[in-house]
Amino acid sequence: MGLRWIRLERVGSTNAYLSDLLRHENLEQEVVVTADYQDAGRGQGNNSWHSNSGENLLMSVLLFPVFLSASHQFALSRAVSLALCDVLQSFRIDTRVKWPNDILAGGGKIAGILIEHAVSGRSLVRSIAGIGLNLNQAVFPEFELPATSVLLETGKTAAPQQVAWEIYEALQQRLAQLKAGTFDALDGAYHDRLHRIRKETEFVSENRTFRGIITGVNEYGELLVEERGVLRAYGFHQIRYARY
Repeated sequence: MGLRWIRLERVGSTNAYLSDLLRHENLEQEVVVTADYQDAGRGQGNNSWHSNSGENLLMSVLLFPVFLSASHQFALSRAVSLALCDVLQSFRIDTRVKWPNDILAGGGKIAGILIEHAVSGRSLVRSIAGIGLNLNQAVFPEFELPATSVLLETGKTAAPQQVAWEIYEALQQRLAQLKAGTFDALDGAYHDRLHRIRKETEFVSENRTFRGIITGVNEYGELLVEERGVLRAYGFHQIRYARY
């Protein structure tokens, strides 16, 4: 199908740009959009994404994962998360995946993911995978979860466009695993990097603070937490970490 690559200096958000492009064009090929700066970038829910102009990687990828059923859409999130980890591993940065959509490195959060799907019946029609990866920023505002970057973790700068291409290639390799039906291998790799798996962690759910043990993430993207011998599955907006 080919690949279309769009580089922008400034945009509201790369995800929104792709969504708008879809409304005006009949896109049938994969599209990558990168921007030097976005002033309306966001993460999961209403969380914003802060990035200094030109210092980091802001990108979105239009994908057509028609081989995935709508009920298994979280498999795409696993693939994107692992692709980011694969690329960061090439910088010798050890990473962890914090459910549902953050990538952590030694000093804190290094990347965030926001995936938006279009569904028809039981199938995925297309997906927009938005990625924010901190590359060359050295100073960040104070967040509840501290931020870090490739520069802070390695002492070296990175070229955003080159890293964008490496992420796209790594994502294609992870998607090939999904197409081949090797879900177990992808699931195993994801759980190997899952933040605080098998560790007691403090959570907040329904205005209640409790301690539980993360046992994994199921095929629907729900976090599995064991509390006092009882295992429960929580959706994205049903639970949050009280501490990281």
